[in-house]
Amino acid sequence: MELIKYILTLSIGGTTVGLIVVYLGKFILNKSSELLIENHKSKLELTRIEHQIRFSSLHSERGEIIKLLYQDLYELEQKLVIMTSLFQGSGWAKDKTRDDDAVEKYHETYNRLEKNRIYFSDELCGQISTALDYYKKIIEQMLHAKNKSKYENDGTGFRFPEGQGSLELWMDAEKKAENEIRDLRLSLAVQFRELIGV
Repeated sequence: MELIKYILTLSIGGTTVGLIVVYLGKFILNKSSELLIENHKSKLELTRIEHQIRFSSLHSERGEIIKLLYQDLYELEQKLVIMTSLFQGSGWAKDKTRDDDAVEKYHETYNRLEKNRIYFSDELCGQISTALDYYKKIIEQMLHAKNKSKYENDGTGFRFPEGQGSLELWMDAEKKAENEIRDLRLSLAVQFRELIGV
């Protein structure tokens, strides 16, 4: 009987100690798991904040590039309007200032696009390039008109085989500069607004 009491005491004591050990082990595991989860949450929160800062900075930088590119397109448009204006006087064919200004602005705008293509989709880059190609064609058309004018007015009587004379080329270039390139710029403005969220 004494032996049974002793065995019962040991088994109750052992069970109690075992339950206490299991409870403490479970408690310690829960606390360490909570600490690990909190640590992981903190790291995720820091990563999220870093991402927001980077994205915000990138968005701000992209907005600045869009602003500069749009301003370049507007300034190029204005230079083309001035270059193709019919109110230039009799020395229009010899005046290189307007041509040089337009060509310089074209190259500046083209280079800005090339340096910053990474900020835009391929589709938008294609549309901007198409617009710039059209601007370039107007410059080339105007230079062609000036070249024709020199030959038409040099007294040799030389005429180019195609039908358009310098005045017709000039008038066509003026019409394109005043109407069509503005529409190109405004259609790009819509896409630029979407990119910056306006």
